[in-house]
Amino acid sequence: MRHSFKSLAGFLLMLLLTTLACTIPGTGSDTPEATPTPEGDAMTFVIPAYTFSLEPGATVPGSQLVYVGKTGDLHDVTINGEPAQKRVGDSFIWSGVVAPGVFAEYNLRLAPDFLGPLPVAGPVEVSVLNPVPTAINAMPEWPNAIRYNNIVMAHNVPVGWTIPGTTLVYDGVSTQGEVNSARLTGLTGHPLFALGDSITWMGTLKDNAAIRFTFRVVNFSENSLQLGGTAELLVNR
Repeated sequence: MRHSFKSLAGFLLMLLLTTLACTIPGTGSDTPEATPTPEGDAMTFVIPAYTFSLEPGATVPGSQLVYVGKTGDLHDVTINGEPAQKRVGDSFIWSGVVAPGVFAEYNLRLAPDFLGPLPVAGPVEVSVLNPVPTAINAMPEWPNAIRYNNIVMAHNVPVGWTIPGTTLVYDGVSTQGEVNSARLTGLTGHPLFALGDSITWMGTLKDNAAIRFTFRVVNFSENSLQLGGTAELLVNR
């Protein structure tokens, strides 16, 4: 089992490092002025290294990817109800509607398994159509919700613009004592955040989609605010 854990850990680390190299913003100058992150008619959330362990008969949450069982070195699966046989390292891909107004793309591969559940891992993208962010005080308790963790977030928000997916607006720079801080509106409580501070926001994007953002202030100026962090998305089917 120790060999299985090391193989899976290496597999996941490769996926995560490859994706994060292109996603996490730097902390350098923000000149020229930032370009706002477009919100459009949908918000797409990226999970660089989604993982799930499948017992025989189990389904990857939210998808039509089913693990049937193992025959020798072959894994029997179904994709959209169609049977297939896969080996470790093979693709396990599906895209479609996971709930009303929510679309997902699973680009998974079978990871090494040794006398236990079948791990699958890879990037997943979840798109919420026509989101309307509304703040809430606590995440809803939806017993049958699909849970997407470890979503990677990176935003460059011009002054006067809303942080995508939230009700928070970047309002420029304020000074408290001798320390400059980013000032936000649209939240209750203290509005100033210094470099490296965390920002948490919870809300709904639709009646069946709730999200919790955990940001860090990466950089800011009179022109823009740079944020990096993670999010947890709940989708009620």
